[in-house]
Amino acid sequence: MARSAATFLCVLFCLTPFASAQTNPDIYRAILDSIGLTASDIGFRPQGYWNRFPLDIPYRLTSFDDLFAEPWRLYDYSLTMANSVERYLNPQYLDSVSTALYSLTYSVGVDRKLGGFRSYGANLIDVEDTLRPLENALERLFLMGGTEPSYYAFGSKAEYPDYKSTLINIKPRLNARTQKILGRAIINLADIIRWRGLAFRRCNPEIMREVFKIRTLAKTQGDGTVYYPEIDDIAATVDYASLHYAALKAAALAEELADSLSPGAIPADMIFELETPFGKLAILGSDALVGERNYDCQNSLLIIDAGNDGIFAGGCGATSSLDNPVSIFIDLGGDDKYIVESNTPSQGTGILGIGLLFDQSGNDTYQAKDYAQGCGFFGVGTLFDMAGDDKYDAAESAQGAGYFGIGLCFDASGKDAYYLLGDGQGMGGIGGGVGILGDYSGDDSYKAEPYASVYDRSDYHSEHKINGSSAQGVGFGRRGDGSDGHSWAGGLGAIIDIYGNDHYHSGNWSLGCAYWFATGIAIDMHGDDFYESCYFTQGSGAHYCNGILIDEAGNDRHELFETAGAGLGFGWDFTNAFLINIGGNDSYRAKMISMGLAQIRSNAFLIDIGGDDKYMLGKDTPGLGEATPRDDYKRPGPLAPFYTYCNSLGCFIDIGGQDKYFTFDIQGQILGHSRAADNKFWLAPARNDSTYGAGNFGVGRDCDSGTIPEIEKWRKGN
Repeated sequence: MARSAATFLCVLFCLTPFASAQTNPDIYRAILDSIGLTASDIGFRPQGYWNRFPLDIPYRLTSFDDLFAEPWRLYDYSLTMANSVERYLNPQYLDSVSTALYSLTYSVGVDRKLGGFRSYGANLIDVEDTLRPLENALERLFLMGGTEPSYYAFGSKAEYPDYKSTLINIKPRLNARTQKILGRAIINLADIIRWRGLAFRRCNPEIMREVFKIRTLAKTQGDGTVYYPEIDDIAATVDYASLHYAALKAAALAEELADSLSPGAIPADMIFELETPFGKLAILGSDALVGERNYDCQNSLLIIDAGNDGIFAGGCGATSSLDNPVSIFIDLGGDDKYIVESNTPSQGTGILGIGLLFDQSGNDTYQAKDYAQGCGFFGVGTLFDMAGDDKYDAAESAQGAGYFGIGLCFDASGKDAYYLLGDGQGMGGIGGGVGILGDYSGDDSYKAEPYASVYDRSDYHSEHKINGSSAQGVGFGRRGDGSDGHSWAGGLGAIIDIYGNDHYHSGNWSLGCAYWFATGIAIDMHGDDFYESCYFTQGSGAHYCNGILIDEAGNDRHELFETAGAGLGFGWDFTNAFLINIGGNDSYRAKMISMGLAQIRSNAFLIDIGGDDKYMLGKDTPGLGEATPRDDYKRPGPLAPFYTYCNSLGCFIDIGGQDKYFTFDIQGQILGHSRAADNKFWLAPARNDSTYGAGNFGVGRDCDSGTIPEIEKWRKGN
C-alpha cells in the first residue's frame, strides 16, 4: 500500500511538478528536483584522468575555469561589467570626475585580464618645478630616449638638440597654468614609457619586431592554420603587471588632460610640433588646420587637437613601431574624420605597447582597416568617444578586439553606427585576450558583415553563404588539436549597450558566443532591440566555452536567418550557454536546433521572464528545452570515458505572460508546437523514453509565476 501511494505521488509530481503553496516558487530548483539533480551538478570540472579531453590549454583567463564549473556565475560576471559601463559612461559621472576612463579600463579590462590591481589610483606624478615645467619635462623625456640636454664642440654649445629653441617660440603664448598642465602630461608620458619598457624587458627585441609585423590573426588562428612561435616566446616573458600599470596611467592621464585644458588655453592658430625619441609631440589650436584639414598622426607620442574639424590620418593614438611604444591622441572638439587607407594600426591600438584615442565631442567618423578602434595585441588599445553621433567603419580586429592583450572601444552618447567585417565589436581572442565594446546611450546599430558575397569570411555551417563574424560579444581561441597541437585559450569578449533601441546584425559566431576555452558576453540593459544573426549565435558556443546573451528590458526580437540555428541558448560540446531576456513582449525565431538545446554534454538555457512572448521553431527539429542523447553517456566510451563523468541540461523557462509556441515547415506553413505550450511542463527526452537519463536532461516549463533566485537577487529592491 505504501509503495502504491508513493508511486501515485511520484506520477502526480511529474504531471504537475511545480504545485506549491508558494506564490513565487523557485522554478529552477523545481526543475532540477524533477530530474534528480542539484545546482552543483551543473557545470564542468575536468580532471586529470579525463584522457582525450583537452586539459593542457594555456593562457586561460583566471575567470574561465570557475565559470566553466559554475555556469550561473556568468550572469553575475556579465552584470558587473554592464554595471561598470552604466556607472562610468553616465554623462553626469563624466561631467563630475576625471577618472571615468581609468575606472573603465580597470573594471572591464585590466581586472578581467589580470588580478593584482585594486583600482586605488594611477599614481600620476605631479610637477615639482613650477617655474620651468615644460623644459624640465621635455628634458626628462629626451634623457630617457638617450638624448643629452646639451652638446658641446670646440669649446662652445651646439644648437642640437633643438627642442629648447623650439620651446622659446611657444612658451610666451601659453599661460603658466597651461604650461604646468602640459609639463605634467609629458612627465607622466615618460613614466608610462618607463613602465611599458619594464613590461617587455625580458623580451627579445628581434622577436618583438616579428610579432609587431603580424597582421593575419583574424584569418589564421581559429582552427590553427598558422602557428607563430614568436607569439609563444613573447607570452613567456612579458610582464603584464607593468604593462597594465602603464595602461591605467595612460587612461587617467588622457582624461585628466582633456578635462584640464579649458577653452582658450591653447591659442587658436598654434601649431607646435616636436620630434621626440618616442614619436611626435604636437599641439594644434582650434584654427590650426583651416585651409589644410589633413593631418598625419603617424609615429606620434602625444597629439592634442583643440577643436579642429580635421581629417586625421595615420596611427592616431596607435603604436607605429617598437620605437613608438606609447601613443595618445586627444581631441577636444569638432566633427572629425579619422581616416586610414593603409593597413597600419590606428585609432586606439596598442601593439606591444599603449595606444589611446580620446575624443571629447563632435559627430565623428572613424574609418580604418585592421587593428583599429580599440585593439590590443600584447598591449592595451583604447578608443573613447564622449559625445556625438558617430560612425565606426573597420575591416578586422577592431572596435574592441584583444589578442594576448586588451582592446577597448567606448562611446558615451549619441546615435552611433558600428560596422566591421569581422573579429571585433567586443572580441576576446587568442591568449586570453580581452575585447570590450561599451556604448551608454542612443539608438545604435551594430553590424558585422554577414554575407560572404560582400566579403569572404564564409563558414561551412551556412554553406559558405554566411560569414563567421567572430563579433558582438565573442570569445575565440586557437583550436590546434586538428593541426599543430598548439592550442591557445581564447579570452573574454563583450558587447555592452545600456540605453536605446538597438539593432544587432551579424553572421555566425556572434552575440554572446564562444569557442575554445573562451567566454562571450552580449548584454543590452534597456530598449526595444532587434537581434538578427544566423548560426552559433545569441547565447551559444562550441567546444569548451561559455556564452551568454542578456537583455534586461524592452520588446525584443531574436531572429535567425539563412540556416538559422545553433542559437538562442544552444550548447555544443561542453558549452555553457544562456539567453536570458527579462521584461517585454519578445519574439524568437529559428529553423533548427535552438532555444534551450544541449548537445554533446552541454548546458543550454533560454529563459524569458515577463511579457507575452512568441516562439517559432522549425518543424521536427530539436529545441525548446531538450538535450540530445548519446550512447556514450550511459556507458563509457572505450577510449574516452569522460562523457559519463558529467551531466548535461537543455532548459527552457518562460515565467509570466500569455505565450504562444509555433512550428513552421519549408513551405512556410505554421502550426502549433507539438510539445511546448503556455503554462505547461515537459521533458525531452520524455521520462518513458529509452534514452532518458544518463545525466542528460531536457526540460521545459512555461508558468504564470515564479522566480529564479540567481536572477532575482539582482533586481532592485530585493
